[in-house]
Amino acid sequence: MLLFRNIQSRLRLSDLRQMRQAAIVASAILIAAICQIAVAQSRAKETVNVHVDEKGRKFVNKIPYDVFFDDPLGVVGSNKNTIAAPAEVVNSKEDKVNATTASTPSSPPAKGGGIPWQELIPIDELQGEVKTVRNSLSKHMANQGSYNSNFKEIAVDGAEIAALAGILQEHAESLTWKDKAQYVRDFGAQLNQSAVGLGKDNFDKTRSAFQKLTSTLDGSIPPDAGNVPSTRPFNEAASRKALMKRIEKAKNFLKQDVNSETKFKSLSDQIRREAALISAFGSVITTSGYEYTSDDDYQNHARTLIDGGKEAASALQDESYDRFKQAVDKVNKSCTDCHASYGNG
Repeated sequence: MLLFRNIQSRLRLSDLRQMRQAAIVASAILIAAICQIAVAQSRAKETVNVHVDEKGRKFVNKIPYDVFFDDPLGVVGSNKNTIAAPAEVVNSKEDKVNATTASTPSSPPAKGGGIPWQELIPIDELQGEVKTVRNSLSKHMANQGSYNSNFKEIAVDGAEIAALAGILQEHAESLTWKDKAQYVRDFGAQLNQSAVGLGKDNFDKTRSAFQKLTSTLDGSIPPDAGNVPSTRPFNEAASRKALMKRIEKAKNFLKQDVNSETKFKSLSDQIRREAALISAFGSVITTSGYEYTSDDDYQNHARTLIDGGKEAASALQDESYDRFKQAVDKVNKSCTDCHASYGNG
């Protein structure tokens, strides 16, 4: 008798469980049906608008798409406890572009080692400019009076030498002093940092840096050179403000001095040099460490500047004065737009 009662109790418990499951299934079916009916009625009254929000979630009008099931009865009838999340829906070409942009990290700032310097400034132009700057420094450093009259230009020359030496270190081609370029780089930086004003103290510091620089270029590293790291980021050696002044000087020459087709043909060597310096120094100031280099607008302005310099040099090969003028206008616009947004430093 006791055994019979236990069996009967278990049967009742089983019946209750089955009834409970049936009630759950029935409720789920009813809810799904109501949802489907609501959607059908809504579709009958208004135009269906299927779209994806900024988070990639699909909506039917204002109702999230993932509240509906393609097969409500099949889902309810399943014994699975979890339901897979719906796949991301991309409905248009524009959505695909947005989805790709959201999943792709932005490009890192340019690094010096990845710049094709030989395409921007041929090794002969680099060496020629170093000689020009050295001759200029020799005149300006002849005595304190000459220094006092030209210390601002000396500071620009120092930054330029530092940048050119840093470029040489990464350049595909070589010069006799390439193995000493780190010393030239740092002595150029010292020139830039010491030529900050009038007076004997500034003159003496600048003259010391200049003497070390010339000795190194002649092949002899001075004994008091100190510990010089083999590599250094451009921003630590070459003042961007000074390089921008050198770019401005090159741009003014191309725009103001080369103002006729006759001069375009007769000044071709100098045009080639100044155009190369615009592209090279424009690339230097895009490297990591300088302020704003993580800003896309800044990089775009710099890219326009670099391209303008390259196009000005290319116009010489085609002997096209019209193309040259267009390239110079491109350079000028880049400088104007960049300074309007980021100032002159």
